[in-house]
Amino acid sequence: MSAGTLTLTNNSAAVAGSGTAFTTEVAAGDFIVVTVGGIPYTLPVKSVESGTGLTLVSNFTGPTQSGAAWSAVPRVALNMVTAALVTQSAEALRGLNYDKQNWQQVFSGTGNITVKLPDGSSYTGPSWKYLSDNMATKSDGAVPVDQGGTGSTTASGARSNLDLGDSATRNVGTTVGTVAGGDDSRLNTINGKTGGQINSGVNLAWGTDGVFSHSLGFDVIPGQEAARLRGSRADFTDGTNRVILNLDSVGNRRTVFYANGGILCQPGIYGGPQMYSTFLNFVGGPVDLWVDNSRMGALQLTTTSDIHLKKEIKYLSDKNVMGELSAATTALNEVMEWKPATFRFKKRGIIPESETKLGFIANDLVVTSPECVKGKGLEDGYDENDTTDAYSLDETAMIAKLTLSIQALQKQITELQNSSV
Repeated sequence: MSAGTLTLTNNSAAVAGSGTAFTTEVAAGDFIVVTVGGIPYTLPVKSVESGTGLTLVSNFTGPTQSGAAWSAVPRVALNMVTAALVTQSAEALRGLNYDKQNWQQVFSGTGNITVKLPDGSSYTGPSWKYLSDNMATKSDGAVPVDQGGTGSTTASGARSNLDLGDSATRNVGTTVGTVAGGDDSRLNTINGKTGGQINSGVNLAWGTDGVFSHSLGFDVIPGQEAARLRGSRADFTDGTNRVILNLDSVGNRRTVFYANGGILCQPGIYGGPQMYSTFLNFVGGPVDLWVDNSRMGALQLTTTSDIHLKKEIKYLSDKNVMGELSAATTALNEVMEWKPATFRFKKRGIIPESETKLGFIANDLVVTSPECVKGKGLEDGYDENDTTDAYSLDETAMIAKLTLSIQALQKQITELQNSSV
């Protein structure tokens, strides 16, 4: 919309503006567009007298209106619209003329005709009259294959010209030398088939035992050992009856499920799956958990501490380990070197940067208390997705160090108390 509003008077060519800038927005020959009483008017400008006054080419025929919003339309813009309309009309008329010429050729042409399209392209083919005339002369002869016939007046010749094999003369049946029908028993089994591609789903029917479905077997040693895939169903503790996909064995060897792309699970029965693959890897020590290409860390299992599972037990609180220093005093000296810190874990792979945490830096403790640190430690340029060698803290060892430190401090407190008595 242009700035300001207009006042139009019925049967008058004068237009008054309020807040308008006629001298900069319109010129003689331009147009103004205004809607009065729900009807749009496109009015040509004869002259511009001032920023708030102009004269139309002809008197305004609509009802008197004040405060009307308006839009300026330059003469060149309206000329472009008119030119485009003329061009499109010419194209449409040319297409109609082509249609008339094309249909005239289709019905009356004596040979091949050229059909022209409005975009200038064309294609060539036989006219209907040409096809009709040629078919009329073939009633007692052979219509060539390239004209829609068989090229022969005999059945055997037609089959030969159309490249039909000997199955065209065979009957449907279930014996050798016949064509298989839809009810042929040979189609009811894949037994003896040598392979191929199945292009639709395959369902294994429920077995006669009512517990397992029929199975899909993968032979390792034919007739002796195989992996077997089959479905079953069972009642779960939550009261639901669910289908189970079973992978078991035929023979003595146990079947192992191997998924080189990982396992995709959803959170709970009704949760939507998150598109990440998970992997568990064990090569001795803790079990590593991976998500896609990122190592998330090691699984923390419940620590067993039963005396029957241990040997070479040495209680350290009263043992000398460093010259004249007891284990408790040595632990206290080490703990005094520990440096608690706040930090954030860096973003790596799919793992986002963590919030600020309070704890220890394992690289510091490995110097003062190596028994409290596990792992080899990462080197510069390490793969951020593979942190297998990263240092980790042994919390049980740290608790033992702290316990020894408390015992050492308590011993000092007791000695001080006794000396002051």
